Amino acid sequence: MITVPNEHFYIIKEKIKEAPTFVFSVLDNIIKGTVLAGSTNYESLLIKTDSGLYYVTGLSSDESFLENIVSIYEESVNQGNRFTLFSNDVTWNQEIEKSLKVKKIQRYCFSFNVASYKNRKRYDSSKFNVTKINQELIENCLEFGKQYYDEYWDSTEDFLQNGIGFCVKDKERIISEGVSIFKSNNYAEIDIITDLNYRGKGLACIVAEQFIDYCLSHNIQPRWDCDVDNFASISLGSKLGFNDPKAYAIYVKIS
Repeated sequence: MITVPNEHFYIIKEKIKEAPTFVFSVLDNIIKGTVLAGSTNYESLLIKTDSGLYYVTGLSSDESFLENIVSIYEESVNQGNRFTLFSNDVTWNQEIEKSLKVKKIQRYCFSFNVASYKNRKRYDSSKFNVTKINQELIENCLEFGKQYYDEYWDSTEDFLQNGIGFCVKDKERIISEGVSIFKSNNYAEIDIITDLNYRGKGLACIVAEQFIDYCLSHNIQPRWDCDVDNFASISLGSKLGFNDPKAYAIYVKIS
């Protein structure tokens, strides 16, 4: 297994057409990460973030490459580090399930229909204070605080410089948040939370609309992913123009 040099990331981007947003975040040097390959022809690839997210793609018959993945997994177990492996390939799924002691979680990624989004009836946000997230709001967040941004963005500062985030406030209290858990030059994946006491008022839609509008105005494609059994998220996404779900798998260590 070799480390792909940063100056070859553009080659990897040309090879990968569909992948989780964090993969493109690494390839665009927006978050810290490493690209590993089975050989210099880059037929088998493992893209990882410093926080312990991995995505495997390419030739699944490369036994040496698979052995290296097993070693990385075992090292993460021994050191108590995070190991979350993403795969959207059936043959890779089979190899992972044979070789690693992991739990499988099925997820959906959705296609975004911009025409459907623009033609829908928008929620009335005039009664709410909707604002862009800043340092002060992060310090008084509902859910997405410093620990969240340190894990997924390397730091709060990196998120504020490169990420997207909006919140809804009731006076000084944050009651709903929508932020980019990952963002690349071309994609932004949204993460949403609403205060339990304020659910059912359309706040998630309002904050998502702000997020999507920002993406469209900056030529960024919004992305929506969720677990296959998260029916509330699937329903909300469909109202916002996210449809045509495609399944993929993530694998986490069994503790």
